[in-house]
Amino acid sequence: MNHINRFLILLVMLVMVLAPVSARANESMAIGVQGGFLATGAVIDIPFGPLSVNAGVNYPVGWLYIKTLASEDASVSGLIDPFFVVTADVTAPISMGESFDLKIGVSTLGFTNFATGLFGVAGAALKGEYWIPEKEMGLFVNLNVPVMLYVVGEDTPFSAIFSPWLPLAGLFTTTAGVLWKF
Repeated sequence: MNHINRFLILLVMLVMVLAPVSARANESMAIGVQGGFLATGAVIDIPFGPLSVNAGVNYPVGWLYIKTLASEDASVSGLIDPFFVVTADVTAPISMGESFDLKIGVSTLGFTNFATGLFGVAGAALKGEYWIPEKEMGLFVNLNVPVMLYVVGEDTPFSAIFSPWLPLAGLFTTTAGVLWKF
């Protein structure tokens, strides 16, 4: 059994175990902003029964800062110049009180230009959401633990690489932000 099959089996088992203890099944949709080294931009959080789907379109502000400090060095320039960053996660919320939810699931962060392909990382997600009492606003931190590097494109079939060093990429893929319910 290859790594992708094991990962998918683990994901299905995680969802089945966490679904009965999920929080706020009637939660409303929320939009917001997030900030991080590789992903700074807009996000939307949509509940689907016992699961929440979060998607974002971002820009790699931290990477661009490093690139600027490198004075447009050829080894840095061109690597992700035309790319945007897309983020997505599917999580199962667990209520830890009236105002705090812990969401556990899977996430991905990918670089794309929306035409030729996508490369990124995927793995586990641990997300804490604190909703300010009597307000329609919440704060979140999304901690990512990538376990797979993937590439997919027009000329390239899906390929994945697993490495014990990939979880360190979570230092750069983790984000924090604000959500507003509507």
